[in-house]
Amino acid sequence: MGFMDKAKETAKKVADQAQEGLSGAKDKGQEMMLKRKITGHAEEIGRLYLRQRAGETGLEDEIERLVGEVRSIEAEIAVLDE
Repeated sequence: MGFMDKAKETAKKVADQAQEGLSGAKDKGQEMMLKRKITGHAEEIGRLYLRQRAGETGLEDEIERLVGEVRSIEAEIAVLDE
């Protein structure tokens, strides 16, 4: 299973769970917290990418994990915005 397939599958699962758990809630405080998490994950992905470009190996799994989390959080935000 490819990187994007894993990310899509994870996002789909979280989106389904988020729809059940949030039931149309529109809490802007929650949305801001989630956006801050995305920002933190994006910064970490950037740092990992730079380390990878500098020649460090074995970082792909961590990058994939963080990208999956970002996609999941984006799915949660989409549910809040409905």
